[in-house]
Amino acid sequence: MTTYESVFPGSKYSTMLPSYYVAPIYQSRISEIGMSVDPRTANQLGELNAKINPGVKSIEVQGITPAVWESIPEQHLEEIRRLTKLTGVTTSLHGPMIEFSGIGERGYQEEIRVGTEKQLESTLLRAQKMSNEGNISVTVHSTSALPELKPHYIGEDKKKVEEGVWIVNPETGQFQLLRPRKSYFPDEGKFTGKAAPYNSEEELRRINDELWTGSLQEINRGVDIGSQPLRELKQISDYEQLQNMDPKSIHDENERQRYEELQRALTHSQLYLRGSFRQFRELFNQTYNRIDNQGDKKKMDEFAKKIAPVITHGIEKDPKRLEEVRDVIDRGLKVLNTLQDPPKQWQELERFAVDKISQTFANATTTAYLKYGDKAPILNVENPPSGQHGLSSADDLINLIKESREKMAKNLVKAKNMSESEARATAEKMIGATWDVGHINMMRKKGYTEKDVIAETKKIAPFVNHVHLSDNFGLDHTELPMGMGNVPFKPMIDEIKKAGFKGKEIIEAGNWWQFFAQQGGGTPFFPSIEALDSPVYSMAYGPTWQQSGRFGMYYSGRGPINPSQINNYK
Repeated sequence: MTTYESVFPGSKYSTMLPSYYVAPIYQSRISEIGMSVDPRTANQLGELNAKINPGVKSIEVQGITPAVWESIPEQHLEEIRRLTKLTGVTTSLHGPMIEFSGIGERGYQEEIRVGTEKQLESTLLRAQKMSNEGNISVTVHSTSALPELKPHYIGEDKKKVEEGVWIVNPETGQFQLLRPRKSYFPDEGKFTGKAAPYNSEEELRRINDELWTGSLQEINRGVDIGSQPLRELKQISDYEQLQNMDPKSIHDENERQRYEELQRALTHSQLYLRGSFRQFRELFNQTYNRIDNQGDKKKMDEFAKKIAPVITHGIEKDPKRLEEVRDVIDRGLKVLNTLQDPPKQWQELERFAVDKISQTFANATTTAYLKYGDKAPILNVENPPSGQHGLSSADDLINLIKESREKMAKNLVKAKNMSESEARATAEKMIGATWDVGHINMMRKKGYTEKDVIAETKKIAPFVNHVHLSDNFGLDHTELPMGMGNVPFKPMIDEIKKAGFKGKEIIEAGNWWQFFAQQGGGTPFFPSIEALDSPVYSMAYGPTWQQSGRFGMYYSGRGPINPSQINNYK
């Protein structure tokens, strides 16, 4: 039998053959490295007890599946706290994988978002029960259901190729993929005969402009159609009296037919004006609710105050007031047509999702802080697998974290009467990032390079409180011990530590447990500390675990091949 030690030298980042050498100050010591436990079982207490036996000093409890997390008894959480205190082990928690935006198969639903907020609150409050010192790290994914919100890849010419952008209608909650379209129409006074470069923001602006103009045109068309009979009736008869005429009193057949034609015209006018009034009222309400431009809002306020004395319940149903209805719509359309920044019917799903997710994160962390103060759990937002989910890049996480912090700070100013500076400092402490080196490596599938993966890590480094270690080949979402794939983990860890990282590095090796652990591979902890070139002793410049397995070192084992096994084949 051949174990992994037979073929695994540790890492290409060797101190003996250094293709990349990390200064000892940035080495990952064993005290900084931890392991996650099996996420499939609610018996996390038993899992923790088994995993600390090899000497692991940091364990990440798994609550990834909501049903499993909800199946862990409160007593187990308390016992985890007592056990880790006795053994000197620190704990962290991987919280449930939930879509915190409130977006699902039916689109956006606020009640769903509120429900996820309550789940996150519960997770933070329960996590505190496992903590001895406070500030336990609780990791959640930025998103667990949203697709890549701006699909793209790197083309053969090394340039970014956009495949569209996901957009959402905030009123209906529905979303769709806006795909690129080719435009040859002359622009800026030139015609080249070639398709203009695709710009998703310009395309979305064009669509919203057309929809806004179309809404005004539709209402205006209804007013024109409804007003035409009124003008004709004015010339022939007083249509208010016409409305009250008794058909039985008309004995002349020609006169009766004339009356019926006039009545049909009046009904026709009333129906169109009634429909146009209701459309205008709905558009006014939607616009007023979503308007941001203060100048535009002032225009709408002035218009509403002027027409308020005229408006009564059911005005559009009264045939005597059709002229007033038409006048209200005409004046209102003029106001709406002059708005500088009318509301957008569609917006980028990314901005919408960040707004909703940050609201969930801010509210949940505020609740935990109000209960536990400076010892409250730290919410660390993890990047999901790149290319499989949205909000997975460094910029995505930075934007989400910044907006979450800003909203939490506002909550604290309001709830605790904090100064703005103190609230911002508190929010920065309570919300950070978990950086999964394996997840970001999957951007290679889109055509990115190792340098791009390292550059993403450098961007996010100042926000990182927690690290997840797993190796893969940049294609599928697999989890191997470090050094067994092509994740450039040493340069990545180097960049994170240069930014002042003091947190834990948690080994996530689900595929190792699945395929190798039960076949003699043991835990993924030892191959990982070999790959990370962790020092054997506390001194920074001593031998490392990567060096300990070299040939000729008797303490490394019986050699790459067990002699007793060779004898079996004589």
